[in-house]
Amino acid sequence: MFAEEWPLLTFTLLSQFGVGAYIFFVIVRAFNKKLGNNLAINVTKRGIMMVGPVIALALVFSLFHLGTPFGAYRSILNLDSSWLSREIIFTSAFFALWIVSFYLDRKGTWNQIVGWVTSVVGLGAVFCMASIYASSIKPAWTDANTYLAFYGTTILFGAVTSMIFILMSKEEKTEGLTSIIKGIGLAGLGAMIAQLVYLPIYVSGLSVSGQAGLKSAALLTETYAFSTVIRWALSFVGLAIIGWVFYRNNKSQSQMKFYLAALTLVLVGEFLGRYIFYATGVSIIVG
Repeated sequence: MFAEEWPLLTFTLLSQFGVGAYIFFVIVRAFNKKLGNNLAINVTKRGIMMVGPVIALALVFSLFHLGTPFGAYRSILNLDSSWLSREIIFTSAFFALWIVSFYLDRKGTWNQIVGWVTSVVGLGAVFCMASIYASSIKPAWTDANTYLAFYGTTILFGAVTSMIFILMSKEEKTEGLTSIIKGIGLAGLGAMIAQLVYLPIYVSGLSVSGQAGLKSAALLTETYAFSTVIRWALSFVGLAIIGWVFYRNNKSQSQMKFYLAALTLVLVGEFLGRYIFYATGVSIIVG
């Protein structure tokens, strides 16, 4: 993989981490009245705060793949024709709206509408990220798998992060909150299953996409076959650990190490998956 792709890899993962976490926190807060006692607000307060620094760091990494970082402002001048410009605008807008929502949250005047608008903008940012690759000259990227992978990572990161923050909170885990946690876990699991179900279709499509597609298919099924298995195993085990701690209902401080282990496994798994995504992108222009 070329050195200049590392900042892009980090940018996409961090952005999807922040967007996914924020969306799930907003979804949880949508049940605040039903749960009562501001329970949904209290269990997600630290999580909302965490999103901003993550997105800020992602934006910093986004500068490093530009030829001249200090000329980054020029990259937004082609909004009508460039997915890169749209990506920067949407990601920056998401960060700006996070600042607004975080300010309201700190004042104790959380606005759910602002939360939903910010979430939609975040989803738009992920769509723009995926569209940059989907409009490339690399068959491995122009497939619907790119959108499935980017949104799948967003959902998985959001599910895992939100469950960890909720379970780590000192608030009582009521029956209503427990049901929400279960639903979040199923959403994360569904995001992974959807990608795995589509994987054979994706590889089959690459096999009939010319020499570049054949090369990408060979990389996936041969060179990176074991890495792909490890990637999915790490993500599944990470999610399973959270589920195990949740159903075990262990309230001791020792559960922290399990949450950290789970988050680490998912992060490494998704990092490996994104590495494979970049490594298997073979251009139709050869030589």
